[in-house]
Amino acid sequence: MPRIALFDSGIGGLSVLQGIKQHIAHADIVYFADHQFSPYGDKDPTWLNAHIISLVSALDYNHALDAIIIACNTASTLCLDQLRACINTPIIGVVPAVKTAASFTKKRAIGVLATPTTVISDYLQSLITRFAHDCHVTKVSSTELVFMAEQKLNKQTIDQKRLANIIEPFVHAECDYVVLGCTHFPHLKKELNALVPQIHWIDSTHAIAKRCIDVLPKVQPPMDCAIDCDAIFYSSAQIKQGLHKTLKELGFTEINSATQFV
Repeated sequence: MPRIALFDSGIGGLSVLQGIKQHIAHADIVYFADHQFSPYGDKDPTWLNAHIISLVSALDYNHALDAIIIACNTASTLCLDQLRACINTPIIGVVPAVKTAASFTKKRAIGVLATPTTVISDYLQSLITRFAHDCHVTKVSSTELVFMAEQKLNKQTIDQKRLANIIEPFVHAECDYVVLGCTHFPHLKKELNALVPQIHWIDSTHAIAKRCIDVLPKVQPPMDCAIDCDAIFYSSAQIKQGLHKTLKELGFTEINSATQFV
C-alpha cells in the first residue's frame, strides 16, 4: 500500500487530502501541519525556504514515503526545485489554476486569491504571462482567510461581512473565475459561493490527486469496500479540541500535536 505525505503550514492541505481520497482507494497518509509558524504567506522567503526544506527532509527521512505533496501554494512557489534537488522521493507541488481559469473565462477577467508571498511571486507572474496574457487579472492577497479556514475547521464561526470585504475587488472587476491560490481557501467555498454565486471559485485539488496517481506505484481506484489505512496527523503546535474532532471525522487514526520532530 502506498504511503503519501502531505505537508502544509496548517490544515489547508486537508482540502487536497479530500481530493486524493476521491481518486485513490488505498493509501496510508502522513500529514504534517506546521502550525507553530503558520501562516507562511507573511514570512521572510529566505528563512522560510530553509525551514521548509529542513522539515520536509525530516518527514522523508522518518517515514517510508512513496510521494510527498507540498499542499501549500506559498511553499510550492518558493522551494519546489530545491526540495526536488535534495530529496529522492517524488514531490508534487500545488500550482495555482491560472491556466484553467484563463481557458474557461468568458469575460477575459479572472482573479487570483492567495497569500502575499504567492501573489508577488515570480512563479505566479510567469503563469499569468504564459496562460492569461489576454486577460485582466485581479490579484488579492490575504493571510486573514488562512485564519478563517482554520476557524471553520476548528468548528468556529466565520465573519461573513469581513469575508465579503476581502473578495470585493473581484466583484468590482466583474471576474467570472477566481483561482483559490492557497489550499486553505477551498474550505471556504461554501461561504464564497453563497456571497458571490456569479463567480466560479476554482482550485488544483483534483489535478494534484491525478498527478499523485502518475508518480505512485500501481494504485487502485476508489471502492466501496473498507480497507484499513493508517492516517497519521502531526502538528508542530498544540491544536484545539474542535480541530481534533474534525480530524477524527476525516478518518485520522493517530493525532499528534506539539511535535517537534516528524
